[in-house]
Amino acid sequence: MTGVFDDDPAEPVRPGKGLLGGGAPAVFQEATVVVKAPVGTTLESIPAPRPPAGEGDLSTEEKEAFEACKAGMNNLHNAFWVAGKSLETMATGDLHRNEGCTNFAEFVWTNWEISESQVYRLMDEWRIGEALNQLGHRPRESQVRELGDVRRAAGDRAAVAVYDAVARTGKRVTAKLLEQVVRRLPPLTEELSPSQIGTMVRDVLTPPPAPEGGASAGTDGAEQSGLPSMGGANVHTKDVHTITSLGQDADPSGFEVASADVERLRETVALLREASRRLGKPVVRRALEDAPGETAALLAEIDNSINKIGRAAAVRRAD
Repeated sequence: MTGVFDDDPAEPVRPGKGLLGGGAPAVFQEATVVVKAPVGTTLESIPAPRPPAGEGDLSTEEKEAFEACKAGMNNLHNAFWVAGKSLETMATGDLHRNEGCTNFAEFVWTNWEISESQVYRLMDEWRIGEALNQLGHRPRESQVRELGDVRRAAGDRAAVAVYDAVARTGKRVTAKLLEQVVRRLPPLTEELSPSQIGTMVRDVLTPPPAPEGGASAGTDGAEQSGLPSMGGANVHTKDVHTITSLGQDADPSGFEVASADVERLRETVALLREASRRLGKPVVRRALEDAPGETAALLAEIDNSINKIGRAAAVRRAD
């Protein structure tokens, strides 16, 4: 059974206008009849998050904001970004303070059975969902969740660009596909333009021409290192480097050939990327609270391993 936040295989592919195809204005111009949407069913009908007006009863404005946010939460099945903004507005303004709940997490669980971790994910992700919706896309929360690493490293704009680029290839966008693309992309920065990110995404998703001699794509080092083959996108030309092609020696035909040492570096990069996905400040904080002694020892071992990797990587600077 498809959950609220999961991919829906039965949902038809509806190509968005995209970053390069007119965006939100073009979408809006297609409408011939303007109907005012009910409060809570569009992002614009959700008041912006703001601090509470006081500690006692809600003011008239706060009551209206609270009702709009609750309506937005009830719209969760249709657009998670509306629910995400609703959550942030309620939490920021302490609008639930008269609902008889111990804290905000309890209030949300009592009314919508959404876990605390999911609450904070929705509040983090709603701006990306809004931007994609304005481009004509209809993302699922599980899909935007896979863009978390990109968002933390390069910002919301880069995350939007990755999703949009994947959608414009004509492939069905799923959480699994986005996870594979993000894993294969080189590190992104805020300085990269959407067109540059689009080029990187296409390099990951579009298999290059097979090399002369019938060599088969999809059996190179990226597959051997445990990375998904992505339909043969593991072979890279020298024009566009990705994390699986940096540092490789080129053969006369122009395609990359990896040595055993380069293969080991690839495997290390894959392991480090996976570790960075699993480890974050909230994890460390919770671990320190649960088992401070053991956690301190583990963190010391992590620091030691990182220092060893740093010393090995410093060779290129010494040469």
